[in-house]
Amino acid sequence: MNRIRIVQGLCWSILLAGAAGCVPMAGAWANITGGDYIDAQYKIPNEPLLVLIDDRDGHVTEPRAINETHKTIATVFIAKNVNDKIVPIEDWRRMMQSDKDYAKLSIRQIGEKLGAANVLYLRVDRFSLQSEPGAPIFRGEFAVRVKVISTDRKKDARVWPDNEAGKRIAVTTDPTPMDGDKSAGDIATELGIKLGKEVSLMFYGHREMEK
Repeated sequence: MNRIRIVQGLCWSILLAGAAGCVPMAGAWANITGGDYIDAQYKIPNEPLLVLIDDRDGHVTEPRAINETHKTIATVFIAKNVNDKIVPIEDWRRMMQSDKDYAKLSIRQIGEKLGAANVLYLRVDRFSLQSEPGAPIFRGEFAVRVKVISTDRKKDARVWPDNEAGKRIAVTTDPTPMDGDKSAGDIATELGIKLGKEVSLMFYGHREMEK
């Protein structure tokens, strides 16, 4: 009986508070629940997957940004049950160095040679550690175009997204003085981790406030 009275009292409180009172309550509820649920934009099959970060134009000046992006995607995919069959980045690098025809291969062919059923392809669009060249402030930016490519020769190579150019994802870091505690490598690491998380979010269901 006490529980019923409490619920009734809460209902009357909400009604008496009016529309204005609903706004902060909605905000508080969003914080508690993590916001609306967002479905995966594409569900990658749990089959051998190559995460290919393509910087053919040489934008990335700190290699650890690529390492951290790959490691973060692999870690999140395993934790969120997206895919636990990711081709080691070392296998891809060995192939890139040893295969004399690598530059001529398509994305699908690279994935096929490494035994992947699909390729999560990230084409580097932009990479910078400074917002203004010469400025004594770090402000990193890392942007990529993302696609999922099938290695099955019977299918169209691109299976996601519909846009041929791919889904653009960009992350930045807060402005940091260069004479502070952080180095260029630290900024590159932060960019890689942030980008890896943002890319991963597209492939599993999550609450909108999850990062």
